[in-house]
Amino acid sequence: MKYLIPTTLLFLSVLAFGQGKDGKNTCTDALPPSADNLKNLGMQLPLTKHFCYSDHGGNYVLYLTEKQDKVFAADKLSSAIEAHLFQVQNDKSLTKVLSIRDKAGNNEAGLEFWSKLTEITDIDKDGNIDPILVYRFYNASDAGKINRDAFSGRIKIILFYKGEKVVIRAITGDLDGERSTTATENFFSLPASVQKHLVKKMEGMYKDNLYGFDNSYKFAPKKSKGN
Repeated sequence: MKYLIPTTLLFLSVLAFGQGKDGKNTCTDALPPSADNLKNLGMQLPLTKHFCYSDHGGNYVLYLTEKQDKVFAADKLSSAIEAHLFQVQNDKSLTKVLSIRDKAGNNEAGLEFWSKLTEITDIDKDGNIDPILVYRFYNASDAGKINRDAFSGRIKIILFYKGEKVVIRAITGDLDGERSTTATENFFSLPASVQKHLVKKMEGMYKDNLYGFDNSYKFAPKKSKGN
């Protein structure tokens, strides 16, 4: 399905496909679309981050949206998040490529995109960008605060690869038996360089004390049951 780009979104599309001031492929130099325009694109949640890039397939814009309705002192989490990847056509319309939607469990404090871990890069050097998104589900501590300990909560890593979503799911805990990392079936058919990149990403997050992945198999995920 195609969507016509309103004026503000057209401004974003024209400006965003170079590099921003920080040298990354982001849209920080362009105006984001209004809330009404987001709804016209099928997005119901507030925009929190957007990235633009060009590759051999064309021009693309990736929107991250979060509900941000879970308030903990100075922190905000969300009960629901969405991500939407669009290709910008020659007539300046948008064609939706992929979307993800997720929500926190009933016993969780909320979730959020870990935007600093987003990657907009060509992993396997085939001329096409392979976006990686990371988002984390948090538990609440006894004091009613967010438990940000590296060995608490669960996490998902999403790779957009050649029109498919590859999902890595991880659960952590203080004990080895409480931790597990699984991936959808299509992870195991990825090129070796892409699999290695994702495993190295998890290993780096572990070493940086960001998240306590299971390292029983050198951080490599197992197959998800039922996928």
